Amino acid sequence: MRWRNFYTVRTSVAVRWLTEGEGDKVGFALGMIQNGHVQRVYDGLLCRFPQNDPTGETTAPDDALAAMGRDRLIPRGRTETPQTYARRLIRWLDDHRQRGSAWMMMKQLAGYLGAGYAFRTYDVAGNCFSRDVNGVETHVKGTTWDWDGNTAAWSRFWVIVYPNGDWTTSTLDYGDASPKYGPNLAQWGVEIPREEIATMRSIIATWKPAGTRCVNIIVAFDPMTFDPAAPEPDGTWGSFSKVVAGERVAARLSTARYLRGSDLT
Repeated sequence: MRWRNFYTVRTSVAVRWLTEGEGDKVGFALGMIQNGHVQRVYDGLLCRFPQNDPTGETTAPDDALAAMGRDRLIPRGRTETPQTYARRLIRWLDDHRQRGSAWMMMKQLAGYLGAGYAFRTYDVAGNCFSRDVNGVETHVKGTTWDWDGNTAAWSRFWVIVYPNGDWTTSTLDYGDASPKYGPNLAQWGVEIPREEIATMRSIIATWKPAGTRCVNIIVAFDPMTFDPAAPEPDGTWGSFSKVVAGERVAARLSTARYLRGSDLT
C-alpha cells in the first residue's frame, strides 16, 4: 500500500479516550475496515493497467490480464509470462490499427504460439507473405498457388505454420481407441491440443483481411516445403486423394498436416 492506513491516522489525530482502551479497540476495527475498502479501490485501479510500474513489473493480477486480453482480442500465449503478456496488451491499439494484414495476423500467431515458429500465407492472387523465427518479414508477388483449380475464388487464403520440432505427427489411425482424442486434447494426424487449434482459428478470424476466408491451417513439418519458388499444390489438393492411372493415391504433401481454417464455409 502506498497510503497511510486509517488506524495510524486516527491514533495521531484523535483524542486520548479514542486511542486507548475500548476506544482504541473500536477504532482499530473501524480502521481495518476502511483500509480494506481503500485497498480494494487501489487494486481495482491496478486492474485497469496491464503494466504501470516503473520497474517494468506487472502490477495487474493474472485474472485481470485474462479479462483485458478477452476485451482487447489478444489471447495469452501458451507459455507466455505475465510480463511478456502485459507488454503485448499495452500495445493493443497500435496492433489493431494494422488489423487486416497478413503481417499482423502472423505476428499475433507468433505471440500465442511462442518462440521458434515460422509462418507463411498464400492467396490465389499470387501473394506469399513470410515471417521467419526471428520475426523477419518478406513478401513475394507472383507465386502460383493452385489449390484445386478454382482461381475465381479470390477471397481464399492458406496459413502455413512451421513448428520447428515443437509439434509431432500422430501415429494413431482413425478409429483407434485412445483417451487422447477427447475435448481439448489431441487430434488425428498431429499431436496438437484441440484448444490450441481453436485459439489459432480465432486469432486468424480476428486478424485476417476483411472479406477473406482461411481455407486451411497447414502444419509443415519439413521447413523446406512450401517455398515461394515451388509452393507445392498442383490444382488437385481440394481433396485428400486423387486417382492416377486408375489407382487412388494421396493428393497432398505427406510431410504436412491440413487443419480446417478459420471458418466452416
